[in-house]
Amino acid sequence: MELFWIPLAALVIDAIFGDPRSFPHPVQLIGSMLNRLEKTTRKNFPNRLGGVLSLLILLLLVFIAVSFFIDLPYVGWVFALYFAWSGLALGSLLNEGTKAVQAVSSGSIEEGRKAVSMLVSRDVSESSEEELYKTLAETLSENFNDGIIAPFFWLILSGPVGLWLYKATSTMDSMWGYKNEKWIDLGWAGAKFDDLLAYVPARFSAMFLQSTANLAGLGSGRGAWDSVARDAAKMESPNAGWPMAMAAHLYGRPMGGRAVYFGKIKEKPVLGAGDEAWDHHSLIQLIKHIRLAAIFGCGLMWLIVTLLRLVF
Repeated sequence: MELFWIPLAALVIDAIFGDPRSFPHPVQLIGSMLNRLEKTTRKNFPNRLGGVLSLLILLLLVFIAVSFFIDLPYVGWVFALYFAWSGLALGSLLNEGTKAVQAVSSGSIEEGRKAVSMLVSRDVSESSEEELYKTLAETLSENFNDGIIAPFFWLILSGPVGLWLYKATSTMDSMWGYKNEKWIDLGWAGAKFDDLLAYVPARFSAMFLQSTANLAGLGSGRGAWDSVARDAAKMESPNAGWPMAMAAHLYGRPMGGRAVYFGKIKEKPVLGAGDEAWDHHSLIQLIKHIRLAAIFGCGLMWLIVTLLRLVF
């Protein structure tokens, strides 16, 4: 019964209220665990082996902790709902994205850069207004999968425990997954496992954006899939390019190109064939589109899994 109603309840609560702010967020606790694991493993193991061991230890601790709380008599369902709610990021993504768009359009360029820098890991200290809008479009579309579709996918398949095993892996990848000398070996295991867990949801996320294109005022989106698949294959990640490329093609506005990470310029693959620049109007439309696609996609996944459970 909990797998029946908790995912929908968590999605509604998250869409309305965003992340819980009155309690310590599980991601913060996972981040603290990763910081401790980094210090220990770097001292005692080669980085590649240390990364593998850190991932296994992290997943074991998360499994034990979440299982313990949701199995408590009488109050287990409360913890299950909390873990499900806190593992989704629809409300926070759209709220913070909207604030950043407003800061770019109505504030000074410095205010816009500061707002966008809170949402991305790249350096935007010298970005133009047009570049800030494009950066926001990229992070919103990529996090449509990472923050909504993928965690909900694992929630309906395996409950809060499965969701938080995914979130722990994703957090490890976010903190350790940089492809530079410091992290390339230590973050290898987390990055590879995150690629595996997000593989199917990433393609679903592109499908849900395409399926709701008409509702978002973008036409049918027919014929975009082959182009999206070609563009997504250009990316280093096997998953990130799918929702990004779909948004780029549906809106006729490119993503990718030059970006600065840790003081180094990186030329990312260009996604999409359009030549219009991202602007305030298209970002607000994208935010509304993501909300529609999330409701449609999560509802569809929940319905299919629920029917399969009833049949089998």
